[in-house]
Amino acid sequence: MNFTVAVVDDDNIILFLHKKILQKEKLEESPHTFNSAKKALDFFDNLPDNAKPVLLFLDINMPVMNGWDLLEVIHQDGFEKEVHVVMVTSSVDASDKEKAFSYSKVIDFVEKPLDEQVLQRLKLRFLQS
Repeated sequence: MNFTVAVVDDDNIILFLHKKILQKEKLEESPHTFNSAKKALDFFDNLPDNAKPVLLFLDINMPVMNGWDLLEVIHQDGFEKEVHVVMVTSSVDASDKEKAFSYSKVIDFVEKPLDEQVLQRLKLRFLQS
């Protein structure tokens, strides 16, 4: 399956690192990066109706609008973009993982930072078409 890749994290160092790892692993030559969930929502709003599905790497803990808030928006009935979410977080709280998988669009939950092994597993499990 062909995806548009986006990364949302309020830490610019993590954004840079994840972008480089995604490029190295050839998931996306030029992933979209956003340092806030609100900027990611603007991105979704501007996607054309016939856009490729989005593979979204999403942090949980962010100011103003956190990852949970963004998940709520993309799970609303009126949200029509195809999005598959990988939660990428520093949280080690088991209840966060349980909560994440209660959302139908969440396909994985991993600890920061992304690494090659996680991306290889993701490609094998979810991105084969």
